[in-house]
Amino acid sequence: MKILALQGSPRLRGNTAILLSQFVNGARAAGGDVEVVNLQEQNIHPCDACDMCECGEREFCVYNDSMRGIMKKVRAADALVLATPVWWTGASTLTKIFLDRLYGYKTREYFEGKGIFLITTYFDNHAHTQPLPGADIVGYVIQSVSDFTGMEFLGHLRSAVEGTVLEDTTILDRAFTEGKNFVKVITETK
Repeated sequence: MKILALQGSPRLRGNTAILLSQFVNGARAAGGDVEVVNLQEQNIHPCDACDMCECGEREFCVYNDSMRGIMKKVRAADALVLATPVWWTGASTLTKIFLDRLYGYKTREYFEGKGIFLITTYFDNHAHTQPLPGADIVGYVIQSVSDFTGMEFLGHLRSAVEGTVLEDTTILDRAFTEGKNFVKVITETK
C-alpha cells in the first residue's frame, strides 16, 4: 500500500507537520508504505492559465518544475493524504498552488480510484463558543477536487488549537488511529 502524503505548511515542525507525522506513524504501523513530500521544499510555479497544456489535454505543463516529479509520485501511489493549515478560511498558499497546478494535468489519469484523506490545523481561541468555518471550507474544496478527479474522499481530521498540538494528546492519538484506519480502508477497497 503506497501512500503519498503532501504536507502544505511552510512550518516543517509546526502543528500541521506534527499531526501529519502521527497519521503517517499510524499508517506505517498498519503496513502502509508512506512517503511525505513537504511542499515548502518544492519548486512549484503558480499556474498562470497560459493554456499551453490545453486544460490538461497534453502530458505536460510549460513549467518544468517540481510538479512533474510530484505527479509521478501521485500516479504511483494507491492513496493520498493532504495536510494543510487553514489560513483565512482557506488552504495554505503552498497547498493552493499545488491544487491550482492540477489544471495542467489529465487529472483522472493520475487520481481516479485513489482514496484521499485531509488533515487541517488552525488556531481557534473561539472553538467552543463560535467555531471558525475554515476547516469545513477546505474540506468542501477537497471534496470537490475528489469528485472532479475521480478520487474517494475518505476522511477529514480537524485540529483547532490555541497553542501546539503537542499539548493535545487526544488529537495526537486520533491522528495515529486515523492513519491506521486509512490503510485498512484502502486495503479493503483494492
